[in-house]
Amino acid sequence: MPTLFRLFGYRFFYRMYDLINEPCHVHATDDANLLCKYWIREDDSFVLADTTKLKTAERKKIEKALTEHMSQIKETYEHHCQANGINHNYYRQTD
Repeated sequence: MPTLFRLFGYRFFYRMYDLINEPCHVHATDDANLLCKYWIREDDSFVLADTTKLKTAERKKIEKALTEHMSQIKETYEHHCQANGINHNYYRQTD
């Protein structure tokens, strides 16, 4: 589970095996609880995919960190995909 960065008391990471079967996403944890998962879109936006025990104030901090580090998130994701022969797969909303 490569750690992308730590900010505001949260660790942001990928689970490499998830990247094979799911669109790009990032997990955030406070190291005691897995708090949330965000789908990452190609246009640098993101969508909350799943959460447990996440308060509004926490969500805002996590989303601020995602916004501030989006280029790093995408660069790291694309690098891991290329290194492991995985096609880039960003989240596409289907409504």
